[in-house]
Amino acid sequence: DYPDGSSSSEAAVQVRVSRCSEDAAGTSSTDRIQPSSDQGDDVCDPFDSYVVSTKLLIAADGTSRTIANAMEEDDKQKRKSTTNPLKRLSLSSQAFHVKRYKDDNQRIYKTVPMKLPSASPDWRTDLNYSARSKTGRVVFDALPADRNGNYCGVLLLKNEDPMAQPNSNPQELRQLFEEYLPQFSALLDEETIQQIAKKPPSYLPAFRYAGPRLHQGPRTVILGDCAHTVKPYFGLGANSALEDVSVLGKAISKTDDLTSAVKMFSDERSGEAKALVRLSRELDRPGFVGFLTFILPLILDAIFSKLAPKLFAPNTIAMLQNENIGFRDVGRRKRMDRIGQIVILASAFIAFGFFIKTLVN
Repeated sequence: DYPDGSSSSEAAVQVRVSRCSEDAAGTSSTDRIQPSSDQGDDVCDPFDSYVVSTKLLIAADGTSRTIANAMEEDDKQKRKSTTNPLKRLSLSSQAFHVKRYKDDNQRIYKTVPMKLPSASPDWRTDLNYSARSKTGRVVFDALPADRNGNYCGVLLLKNEDPMAQPNSNPQELRQLFEEYLPQFSALLDEETIQQIAKKPPSYLPAFRYAGPRLHQGPRTVILGDCAHTVKPYFGLGANSALEDVSVLGKAISKTDDLTSAVKMFSDERSGEAKALVRLSRELDRPGFVGFLTFILPLILDAIFSKLAPKLFAPNTIAMLQNENIGFRDVGRRKRMDRIGQIVILASAFIAFGFFIKTLVN
């Protein structure tokens, strides 16, 4: 229950906490609460629950997105209960919703535990390791788990790959490592290969963002993955969540009024959430669309930023690594760069065509 803006500034948020599972203790389907969310959300038993009150509710429940789903449903019910067509239109334009993109480049992953040889000069234990196959079949990333050479590797495969299935063939998995990742294959004994082959796959989250605001009423905010879900490339998910926390903390410290702090946070971060997800998705499209949204822009940015660095910015990935530039600013700058690049290339083609025509005449 979200207090509205007209209620007392001391009004609390009421939260019903339910035990959620796939069968929800055997309750019937009519008694279960099924969030209007991503397919596969847990169902919750409303009879096995209790209510808590809080002056500020910060939803950071990741891709479960329980509070965000409830916010979306709350706005739907408000629109349905409004008979005034003008007010309903106004509510629709301001309605909170979660934008759910279809994952057209789905990959699964299996974790790969490994230990680097401590005596080898070829391996440093303070680096992240990454490898990509030319065909795009295999992506492998490994990050240090401690300072003793233990690493957590992540093997990314396409959903239909035979090695992406549970209880896959250990010998074929070893062949895959030998063919695509020979440097890492030598670090994995047969027992580890068998464990990796046996385990079921895990799925990367699909791209999602919430908007046009990140709050409901004066005392509820969402942040992190439940506000903006991206695939774990380039560290954008964790880092943007930490940035959300920092922005919210600064907003609270700037004012004694929690309602103003909530609004301040939402105004600053809602546009960033949308821009982050849209930029990240462009880096993950498959096939020819991926070439147009990722590879070709990288090539153009490399050429133009080198020829005219004062006019054209570096590529999107490089700009995303600059902590002084927001996601919206990156998106705006790259749109300007694309317009400039298109104008220059079109002018060059027209001039070349005119030159050829002149020579022929």
